[in-house]
Amino acid sequence: MTTLHADTASGSSADQTPWQPILPSVASRGIAAGVEVILYLVITIIVAIVEYFVAGPFTDFGPSNWWIAFVLMAAWTGWTWAGSQNLVGSYMDHFIADRDGAPACFSCLAVRQLTRFGVLFGIPFLILNSNVALSIALMLATGLIIWFSPDRRAPWDYVAGTVVANAFAGEASVELPPLNSPRDLQLTGSRVAENRRARLLLQFAGLSSVIISGLIVWNIFTEAWQFVAAEEFSWSLLRDIGWFPRRNKFDLSTLFVGTLWITGIAMIVAGPVGLGVAIYLSEYASTRVRNIVKPAIETLASIPSVVLGFFAISFISPQVLQKVGGSFGIDFGIFSLISAGIAVGILTVPIVASISEDAMRAVPRELREASYGLGARPVTTALKVVFPAALSGISAAFIVGISRAIGETMVVFIAAGGSGGAIFEADPTKPGQTITAAMASLGAGTDSVAGSGIAFQSLYFLGALLFIITLLLNVMSDAIVRRFRQEY
Repeated sequence: MTTLHADTASGSSADQTPWQPILPSVASRGIAAGVEVILYLVITIIVAIVEYFVAGPFTDFGPSNWWIAFVLMAAWTGWTWAGSQNLVGSYMDHFIADRDGAPACFSCLAVRQLTRFGVLFGIPFLILNSNVALSIALMLATGLIIWFSPDRRAPWDYVAGTVVANAFAGEASVELPPLNSPRDLQLTGSRVAENRRARLLLQFAGLSSVIISGLIVWNIFTEAWQFVAAEEFSWSLLRDIGWFPRRNKFDLSTLFVGTLWITGIAMIVAGPVGLGVAIYLSEYASTRVRNIVKPAIETLASIPSVVLGFFAISFISPQVLQKVGGSFGIDFGIFSLISAGIAVGILTVPIVASISEDAMRAVPRELREASYGLGARPVTTALKVVFPAALSGISAAFIVGISRAIGETMVVFIAAGGSGGAIFEADPTKPGQTITAAMASLGAGTDSVAGSGIAFQSLYFLGALLFIITLLLNVMSDAIVRRFRQEY
């Protein structure tokens, strides 16, 4: 935090003015501009999504989404500038001051905001023809100018002769009037308006997520209905010999059996391992060990699933399953549901371990101390006191793990071996197909959807089924949590 002093020809004149603006950090000013640019791109994306769904019945839906977002940003900027604040800076307590430290005048604010809006949005939109890459490059160049300028001022501040301040710190303290009635404690009109704008902004953010989710669900189910309502569709197609959509064979049992095998094997791996890790970290590990082991376990969640897919076909199948299976006379190939399920289980371990450990650590320490006071051993306390008390969180961890295993795509797409289609197979040592892998295979390219006229619509039909399954799992998880929840 630095203090700006006004310079004159006779030297420093900081003592001649009662105003000394407290400047925010460069990072704070950069965040204010960066968040505004990101907000502009988000508004553009939202408008584009709305245009995509609304423009269906019309041949021309009017102006481009870039124009609409540009007008919205201009209106919002014009709404907030008059109070010596800008769009995002108004929520970061940024104020605009003259070079001598006094609050900026009306004309300075007008020049500054017009210049700022033109550099951030007008020039990229008009001159660069809405090219996103060039627009972002111009914004980054503006940031570099601010960073390397002598006093870290933006180009629009140079034009208007202004600076950005967090507050105006006078040399003398301000005496507040006495409080005579509750009315004196009420907020001013500007503060009430600012709070209202903040509330509307947060409501818009929350509502946008609901709207986008609703549009996604609506799109999936409308396309799924086209699959069911097509003339060539019949319910007997869903009970054929296998899943070969290009040949008009859509056997759902093939996908459901493969999905159940992958999910079951994954939870056999992730359930005991994840729960064991959670019990160790919660009840036995020291603080130093916990700070090392827990981040290492959670690092598994950051490993790309495609890496685990190749790990399954390069190590799990040839080095583990084939050697172990050979001892029992079981013939494992490179691709199998078991190898894919083990790899998915490795990806699911961090979820089960992290959520279970958080649930067990949330159990009050008084319960553990009471158990120890009665002479119970640590293992008895962990299994008969802490585990039942954290059962709601542990159950939720397993439900989330199951959802994660059902939704995994790339591992199964690579390691299960049924990406090009599969015949119904209940043997997990053989290649198979799951719902997510079938969707990935079907949407991989135009060649994959050639053949049957409703092959592409079957992708959305599978998406609708997957949505219903995960929704039921979430409802079940919520019911289990409410059933076993204990409040202390």
